[in-house]
Amino acid sequence: MNRKGLWMFAVGALVTLTSVIIGNSLQAELRNVPVDALIQQHDPASVKFLAFAFGFPLGLGISLIGALTGSETRVGRFWLFLCVVLLATSAASLVPVLWGRQLSATFFGNGGYGIMLLVLGCIWYWGRYRARSPQAARLAVDLQGIGYLCFAIGVWNICGTATMPSFALEPDKMLALESQAFAIGQMKAVMALFILGWLFTLLGLRLGANQRVADSESAEAE
Repeated sequence: MNRKGLWMFAVGALVTLTSVIIGNSLQAELRNVPVDALIQQHDPASVKFLAFAFGFPLGLGISLIGALTGSETRVGRFWLFLCVVLLATSAASLVPVLWGRQLSATFFGNGGYGIMLLVLGCIWYWGRYRARSPQAARLAVDLQGIGYLCFAIGVWNICGTATMPSFALEPDKMLALESQAFAIGQMKAVMALFILGWLFTLLGLRLGANQRVADSESAEAE
């Protein structure tokens, strides 16, 4: 990664960390004040509020673009990444505008089936990619595959937390069925699965990068 990429990565990391710190400072208010009232109390255009609302995804996006521009990249590819970063950063505001804030079995049901098909597609192509990889590179591929599996199971548990059997999105039903403890357990499982998912993905990427460097140096030596 060149110097420009490193600087962008560092700026993105700083923005992400700042957002987390500001979020921690607002915890007391968030626990006792409705979100709409909180927006009225704080100027939505203030740097603090914008950093809290959008800093985390935006910071990660900046770091991603920094990693992208740290090596030779086509202009079209850069703009594609930038558009995705902006859309992902505004998703929490944009998606409710497009599909509303009310519960929708159609939205969540179709989305769930779509995720299932996409996960199965990823597993299928992961298997083909693994079969075509050299034996020395397969450990890196396997670690990434384990990470993908952890992410998929974590998403499945989020579905169970939000709807049945935990009903976190229907608090009255949650209280009536006394399912809060089960929901908390599921969310702890989600946290554990996501940590494992990122850990295995990181290990796989690091091992794969080291393998490519070793292969490149071996080819140059020949």
